[in-house]
Amino acid sequence: MTKKYIAIIYEGEKTERQLVDNLNKVFFKDLSELIPIMFPAGENIYMLWKQLKEDEFETDLIEVIREYNSDAEKALHGFHRNDFMEIYLFFDYDGHQNNLGCLESNCLDVLDEMLDTFSEETESGKLYINYPIVESLRDNKPPSEENCYRRCTVRLDEIKNYKRTVTDIHIYQDFRKLDRRCWNDLCINAVCKTNCIINNVYGIPKRKDFIENMGQNRLYQEQKDKYITDGKIAVVNSFPLFLLEYFKKEFWDEIFTQTKSLYSDNEIQT
Repeated sequence: MTKKYIAIIYEGEKTERQLVDNLNKVFFKDLSELIPIMFPAGENIYMLWKQLKEDEFETDLIEVIREYNSDAEKALHGFHRNDFMEIYLFFDYDGHQNNLGCLESNCLDVLDEMLDTFSEETESGKLYINYPIVESLRDNKPPSEENCYRRCTVRLDEIKNYKRTVTDIHIYQDFRKLDRRCWNDLCINAVCKTNCIINNVYGIPKRKDFIENMGQNRLYQEQKDKYITDGKIAVVNSFPLFLLEYFKKEFWDEIFTQTKSLYSDNEIQT
């Protein structure tokens, strides 16, 4: 049987690599292998998208990334686009705001375009955005009826201090040690928070509604309309959302049938 590879492209260094390694260990070891591909500081999703746009989106994404820097070239040694059955891109909202190099109103429009471009994992790749940064995965509490993330929102002008702010949260601190129980908690919190952002309902939606109506484009649109225009961002991490979209209904049922004691019957919908 030919081994299946999935490209995971990210900005950053140690944190995202630890997450990808953990996902390989906990979820993907018997299915395929996630190949982490790092963009170093100063080279980001906007630059990648801009290059593809200049080439009228006819350039091979993997080859563009390979040419960007020596680290990506090493990670991709021996690989070609056809070796990857899927491509996913994970980037921080804060990173876009610092690196787009345009006025904020235009930045928002560009990010809309990028989400449209990177919308299919088997073609150009699928983009996931962490709000405000990947460390928001640490900003969680064990699931409860009242709250999920420790902070509901973060002021945009305080994002630069956010990474330091979440270092005192110990339960999800070490991404190398997240087990299936931790990821179940994180998935519950992420889907409840996403439902809250999009539908103003704190609870677990029907899986069909989540898959069809609560994707990255809709999440970003609601962030813009309800939070960004007010100078803040709703905290939610997209790595758990990726897992919930990637795996089949059995994965969803396994996680959420264990939460019935936390929610009323009409909030548990599969």
